Amino acid sequence: MKRKFVKVMFFGALALSTVTYVGCKDYDDDIDNLQTQIDAVKVSLEELQAKVNSGSVITNVAKGENGITVTLSDGKSYELKNGTNGKNGTDADVWTIGEKDGYWYKNGTKTQYKAVGVDGGTGATGATGPSGAPGANGKYYVPNKETGKFDIYQDGKFVETTDISWKTTSEGGMTAILNGNVLTLQGVEGAPDGVTIDLTSGISLSSIAFMPDVVSKDVPYATTSAPFYHIKNYLDETKYNTATGEFTNLSDWGKSNVVAMNYRLNPEDANVDGKTVFGFIDRKVTTRATGDRTVLLNVDEKKVADGVVVIGATINPAALAQNAEYNIAALQAWYGQVPLTSDYVYATSTEIDLVLADSVKTKAGDDEATTFYKRSISTSFKDGETSAFIQKFVKLTADANAAFKYTSTINLKDYVGLYSNQKDNWLAALDFKGMSYEFTIPKEYLANDDEKTNQQWFIVKDKSKDGENPLENGTIMVNPEVVNGTPAIGRTPVVRVDAFLTSNSGQKKLVASSYIKLEITAEDPNPGEKPDYGTIKMSEPKAADYHKLEADQNAFTNKYDLDNVNMDYQAINNKIYGTAKLTSTTFWNYYGGQEHKYNVLVTVVNKSGQEVTLISEEAKQETDKVINTDGILLNIKLNSDATKTSAIKVGINDVIKTQNTYKDVDGKGAKYSVKIIIPSNDNSHGDIVLEQIFYVKEACVAYEYNPNYHFDNYNGHANCIVVKGQMANGHWEMSSKISEHFKLIDGKDIFTYYADVNNTKAISFNWKDATGVTPSGSFNTDQLLKLSAAMTEPEIVKQMNYKVTLNNNEECNFNYNVVFVNPFVAGDAKSISINGNAIGKNTGETMPQVLVIDNSKQNIYSYSTTTKKLELSKVATDTYKLTTSIVSVKYEPVKDQTWTDFTSQLTSGSTLSVDQSTGTVTWQNEGTTLAKDLVFKVKATVTFTDLSVVECYIPVNLTN
Repeated sequence: MKRKFVKVMFFGALALSTVTYVGCKDYDDDIDNLQTQIDAVKVSLEELQAKVNSGSVITNVAKGENGITVTLSDGKSYELKNGTNGKNGTDADVWTIGEKDGYWYKNGTKTQYKAVGVDGGTGATGATGPSGAPGANGKYYVPNKETGKFDIYQDGKFVETTDISWKTTSEGGMTAILNGNVLTLQGVEGAPDGVTIDLTSGISLSSIAFMPDVVSKDVPYATTSAPFYHIKNYLDETKYNTATGEFTNLSDWGKSNVVAMNYRLNPEDANVDGKTVFGFIDRKVTTRATGDRTVLLNVDEKKVADGVVVIGATINPAALAQNAEYNIAALQAWYGQVPLTSDYVYATSTEIDLVLADSVKTKAGDDEATTFYKRSISTSFKDGETSAFIQKFVKLTADANAAFKYTSTINLKDYVGLYSNQKDNWLAALDFKGMSYEFTIPKEYLANDDEKTNQQWFIVKDKSKDGENPLENGTIMVNPEVVNGTPAIGRTPVVRVDAFLTSNSGQKKLVASSYIKLEITAEDPNPGEKPDYGTIKMSEPKAADYHKLEADQNAFTNKYDLDNVNMDYQAINNKIYGTAKLTSTTFWNYYGGQEHKYNVLVTVVNKSGQEVTLISEEAKQETDKVINTDGILLNIKLNSDATKTSAIKVGINDVIKTQNTYKDVDGKGAKYSVKIIIPSNDNSHGDIVLEQIFYVKEACVAYEYNPNYHFDNYNGHANCIVVKGQMANGHWEMSSKISEHFKLIDGKDIFTYYADVNNTKAISFNWKDATGVTPSGSFNTDQLLKLSAAMTEPEIVKQMNYKVTLNNNEECNFNYNVVFVNPFVAGDAKSISINGNAIGKNTGETMPQVLVIDNSKQNIYSYSTTTKKLELSKVATDTYKLTTSIVSVKYEPVKDQTWTDFTSQLTSGSTLSVDQSTGTVTWQNEGTTLAKDLVFKVKATVTFTDLSVVECYIPVNLTN
């Protein structure tokens, strides 16, 4: 069965909508139907059918002089005339759905009518229409074939009719409207009821699903792999403190970066093209006011390839709810006016700062960006931008930010950029869009000479560079009125630059303002064009295991030089002199300037995927350069004497950071780049850039626990050390030496061993919850762990955390559970009986039934028939070293419901009591016979000071 393709495009003055249909069926029936329709409009069916059968496709449907013109891929056009024989009507309308914004476009011009129930990206500016915001709350406009008007729908359901006509109002006019897979033609000659062409022939999209890389730690949803950032504030020249002149920070906007979100299409070869509109919907929150439909995410751009649509999304920070569970959004794909909805994605955003930075001088990884002279107050609009005002920020003695030759120009657009000091990166690199800059030349900046020479007279904008907005022209040149230009040499005029960001909704806002001080020079301060030799590899990328690195030394060994990254004289000759086509004796005549200088640059990739500069140094050729910083060891010898050896060695030590600090690139660890850059002196030679890539990885493996004492699971507690207690300070206590918890390594305990390990700097322990245990704070030596109070429960479980600090100051964190087991438990107590109907006062002794044993069932504390009191056993005194001075007993009745019901009915002369000291139970009433037995319990609480508390329960039967 032959597969055919039909492609329909609607072109307008301002918008283009393209859709591709792919099918796998015979098109004879479709062609017959199309033939009948085309016969009705007097089109040469035979020729058109032949073209379609031979593989031609429809490439354009547009408004023509007498109706609508259909164009095929071979360039042949056919006219569908409107009106009777095409003579009465001369007007036609073509309606399409905007690819980016989801609005209806009429003859290529955006209307105010939403065609889909989501907000797409920013489209062309629409015409002003009736009041009421179309598309608000997910409402959209659907053409009604019967009425010729638009109906309003919401969530796929009809809401109301409108008086807005989609049919052309011209007599005999024709209308074409493309809604998904249906092309409707009205006003076609020979078809008074209109013509509907079902273009369905491709593989339809059935579902879309987010492709998660990261699962949120805050809510049970997937989240974006790259973070959202937003700029909170902007400035307004008219909004400032009248007393101080400081700008007032304004925040009634939304500006974020663009984050790529990947969605899997099902099936992967489904039709997803220019006709498919994408937008986000939020979770429906019942607590929001009716009509409040603030969109959390917006579509900025989309790209479809290989069964995946990549949505470039922006976030609306004002829409973020305090409850993280509400900050979720789903993607909707509208093919025509039929939506498909994905799963929810959690999204949040971090506010970041921005400064107007010098892009030439600022290097990624600096502590702060190099900025121009910040203009922080707005009094210039109040008092005028006078020389005195400018000099508040730019002193006459201040250094110039940039320079240009008096016969040349300087484009300040190459020097300005918005930068985040918090992220050590440019906003553009953080995927912010919509940056723009406006440049103005203040009228005066006066020198201190007698004539008050105005530095501003010496420069003008290069008018040949003016575009649609002359303010955005940042190209500065010497004023043509300056004869020969030479009098401008040495002058230092200033240019004001205002930085703007376009908000997510398309509003241009001022975010920063500065002055750029220029210097006009006699010679060109900027390098010319040079050949590009590319980057020369010192060797293939290397990998290092952090655990195998040794301490900081200057000497190079096999453990330091990354498996012999050593460029010997042969490599130097081939990769440096050979590339430049020079000899070792002539090379430095063309490189490094008069002082033969070169640059050493070491960078690493941070967690955000950006390069951070670790080393940026300048060196001289005749001096051997040895660098030992941040764990990077470099030894560079670049000699010009042919009799001397040149060599470059690259090594690392255990001060270097791993993927625990920087990004783990491809699972190899932190990625480092070492570059040696030798600049050429002229345009005939290119700069030499040598580079060595290497990776450093640390696995962060926990110390092994002592196999003699470690439990994978103990009474439902995982990863445990169980403490039974030991003899200490003359008596038994619930304690354990922490070194006993870990396996001995080479006969050394953990505290002795870690000091000898190459990459370990310190180890420290602390309880997650130090209540009731000692030591109560962090410790880094072998310690006795113990309870600080007597145990009242059978078990006490405490989490122990320990942290290994590496020599590079990175930390590896681990934890395990310490289970303290109460050494003493209650033995089986026998019940006692009291004759409740005996004459007079009746008593019973519970003390003889008190019994405390240890976990091995040995008697610890019990009643002696000889002494008639409770005594410690020989095991208690000899093994546990207990004394009577630390033991006390308290008796009390268990006041359960049975006890309460019985005692609540006793008269004032009756008593049922338990002596707290002796445990004697006393019963006496006022002469009435008990009708039933009473069974209750006496609790004897045996306290072993600072060790254990055991509760013994003795049943008591008060019989009738």
